[in-house]
Amino acid sequence: MPEAAEPEQVAARHQLGLELRRLRERAGITGQALATQLGWSQSKVSRIEQARTLVTVSDVDALLDRLDASASDRRRLLALAERGSSGPWRNSTGVGLTRRQQDFIALEASASEIWHYNPVLLPGYMQSEPYARRVIEMAGAANEDRALEYRLARRSTMLGTNPPLYRIVLLETVLRWRPVPMDLMAQQLDQLADYASRDNVDLRIVAFDYEQSAFVQHPLMIFGFGTSAPRQALIETTTHDTYVTDAVMIETLSSNFERLSSSALSRDDSLTLVHETSRALVGGP
Repeated sequence: MPEAAEPEQVAARHQLGLELRRLRERAGITGQALATQLGWSQSKVSRIEQARTLVTVSDVDALLDRLDASASDRRRLLALAERGSSGPWRNSTGVGLTRRQQDFIALEASASEIWHYNPVLLPGYMQSEPYARRVIEMAGAANEDRALEYRLARRSTMLGTNPPLYRIVLLETVLRWRPVPMDLMAQQLDQLADYASRDNVDLRIVAFDYEQSAFVQHPLMIFGFGTSAPRQALIETTTHDTYVTDAVMIETLSSNFERLSSSALSRDDSLTLVHETSRALVGGP
């Protein structure tokens, strides 16, 4: 199996696709029209914009010619193309959970802000190796080791030198659902508390003891890219993900997230609940 790209390379490819789509939409050109001008298939343009294929620097140069890019945009996007093409590439089609982890790495590494809601599982980038391996096993991944590699690689974005701001809302169910033995779950919750204490992480727990004002059935992530590109969202299920780019839908999802966040415990109280749950698992007071 070919070696997977580094997170920074995947992020560069993803950011390049976002920027190219932004330029195309600003120019008022459809993907089909652009493909026709270049003698390409419409699917090639779509795959480039979605970072689902390796794009060459010459292809990006041709795209920028048709999109009337400014000199500064051209320099920046060609540099992204060089960075993204400098490492190995693995076609993501049909590789199940491994592909999903690769997509998550790309979105997370290129975002400036991430909003994450989960009603059952800990976020992948906060999972310990035993927890992650067990969840991957239960999900039926074809290659558990490769899936685990990508799951743990997502952590590098959160722990990096210039990480995104993470706003994370979890139901208390997440702390109580236990896929590993009690001692390993206690260690997992201690790790969660350590990560949640970072300056770039704002963790809020929706506790059982309070009346709730919002309901979102599936895990949800919203990715902000500053002023460089529109926000995107991802709704995750066990077997597939739905990517959302429609501005009205993203506004609705953002409103739902804010309602969940406002009904959750404060940051300090959330961390206290995490610590108390961990101590209870190992028989502490």
